[in-house]
Amino acid sequence: MQKNPPHEHRRGDFEVLITAEQAWPAFERAVLKARKEIIASFRLFDFATPLLSPETLQFGETWADLISDALRRGVRVRLVVSDFDPVMATPLHAAAQKTLKQAQQIADSLGPEQAALLSVSAAMHPARAGLLPRIAFSPFVLQKLRNLPKRLRPQAASRQGLPQLHPVSQHQKIAVIDRKILYIGGLDLNRRRFDTQKHDQPAHETWADVQLMVRGPEAAEAANHLEQFQEEIALRKRPSEGKHIRRTLSVPRRGGFWALSPRTVLKEIEDDHLEAFAQARHLVYLETQYLRSSVIARGLADAARRNPDLSLILILPALPEEVAFEGSRELDARYGMALQAEALQEISTAFGTRACIASPVQPRMAARDAPSVLTGSPMIYLHSKVLITDGSFAMVGSANLNGRSMRWDTEAALRIPQKDRVRQLWHALARHWWQEDLPLEALNPATAAPWWQNEIRRNNVRRPEARRGLLVLHDQDRMSDLQQPLPGATEDIV
Repeated sequence: MQKNPPHEHRRGDFEVLITAEQAWPAFERAVLKARKEIIASFRLFDFATPLLSPETLQFGETWADLISDALRRGVRVRLVVSDFDPVMATPLHAAAQKTLKQAQQIADSLGPEQAALLSVSAAMHPARAGLLPRIAFSPFVLQKLRNLPKRLRPQAASRQGLPQLHPVSQHQKIAVIDRKILYIGGLDLNRRRFDTQKHDQPAHETWADVQLMVRGPEAAEAANHLEQFQEEIALRKRPSEGKHIRRTLSVPRRGGFWALSPRTVLKEIEDDHLEAFAQARHLVYLETQYLRSSVIARGLADAARRNPDLSLILILPALPEEVAFEGSRELDARYGMALQAEALQEISTAFGTRACIASPVQPRMAARDAPSVLTGSPMIYLHSKVLITDGSFAMVGSANLNGRSMRWDTEAALRIPQKDRVRQLWHALARHWWQEDLPLEALNPATAAPWWQNEIRRNNVRRPEARRGLLVLHDQDRMSDLQQPLPGATEDIV
């Protein structure tokens, strides 16, 4: 990991942080300046992650050292990481347990008063699958259990009787420092998430992502969410609608012996996307790890049919991570690919030539053909969750455009209605993908999509080293033989 990252896109109380190379040093500095409290919730948080900023490297080498320093200064630290089903998501469950062990080691290295300021928990979402889906899935679950490595099997095999299923997780990536500074987006904290602005690592180590650092009333609202969400999803407190922080929240079903799914109580992120599509006049810009939601696809298609002046720029990874880098052929990955193919077909049909759908690749020739190669170049894995419409509205958070993020998992996103902030975000993202300052035509919402489309098409026939920026056309038919529709299955599961 590089120790001297470039300067962030910063303006007063709003910073756009693209990739961990920018985001982590900004987060580190905010933690270093904390005076009273740090409250956070991440899907993954590894205290062994190396520090990057020169300021924090004076106090140690890892996040364990940085948090220890905060505790010694009397700062209260509360972190919630997501726990996962020990059988169906064994590596993720193991990661949560590792975080707990690291936290205990930090506490053990401090005095009692300092250790008492640290609270780290691994929170399993309280929703459980009903009896009927447990019976239906039991052969698959038991087979998965038998295939687990021996070192992990005893922990997962301690259950008695019919295996439980925990289908929902806490997917948010959010922290608040002293109720004044908000750090929010799609980026967790572990070595896998590190990437540079130029994405000049091996393809399987790339990770394009976006975080925001915001100072203002948004931070206090986010802190309230972090303090209350576990009570809300456990049905002990009724959730209230957010103003700045928009959420997905679900709760256990009462008497849902037939249901695999939880009951959705807030789908603010989905609702805001649909409203933004309907209100957009010239441009919808999206960066997303997945686009599998039929509701989102229908909302985009409806907006395109109503407004012939509306264009779309959609940035997606070339393939899912587990397919591109791990060679997965599991049913969930194949079903997700089928759902995305259906969604993209509906969107492409509605927008026609007004849709620019692209994927990022590195500006070099790949050594060999592989699933992780597109147009002869290694892919850049994209994990961002960004919406921008025209120059008037934006949203950045943890939610993908799939049913799981829209309806099941705990998600948090920031609404951005301020035009100056929207412009700052849009210009930062555009410069990131094109690796240069762009002409007005490429940034004007009324003319951006055709400009992007033309340059991206040219990139497809250029040599990798001669391409402009990092984008090529997304190949919707790539590895289409893996797509597996599952009639009758809920799309929200992937």
